[in-house]
Amino acid sequence: MTKKLSVDLKLFCPREDCPYRNDSKNKITKDGFYTTKNDSERRQMLYCCGGKHRYSETTYSGLWGKQGSFKEYEQAAKLFCYELSADTIADILGKDVRTITTWLLSMSKKSKLFHETMC
Repeated sequence: MTKKLSVDLKLFCPREDCPYRNDSKNKITKDGFYTTKNDSERRQMLYCCGGKHRYSETTYSGLWGKQGSFKEYEQAAKLFCYELSADTIADILGKDVRTITTWLLSMSKKSKLFHETMC
C-alpha cells in the first residue's frame, strides 16, 4: 500500500513589487472567494499581511485571464500527459487550439518553476 505524504507548503507573495515577496516570515492568509463567468468553482482570494494587498490564487499564474475552468485545465494537462496533441485536446474539449496551446505552455512554465523551487 502506498503511503501519501503530507507536505505543508509555505505560501509566498507572488507580486514582484512587494517588498515581502520572498520573506518566509511574511504571513499569507485566506481572504474570501470569488467565481468567474467561465467557472462556477469558487477560487481562493489571499492576503499578503506584509504588503497589505489581496490577490487571487491565479492572479500571478499563467492561467490568469485564460478562458477556462480549473476542470478544463486539469483535463487538458491529463490528456497532454497521454501524449495527445494540442489539436486533439482542443477537439475533445471543444476549444480553439490556440487556447489549449496557451494553457499547456502556461502550465508547463509553472510546473518547471515548481520543480526547480522544490527540488
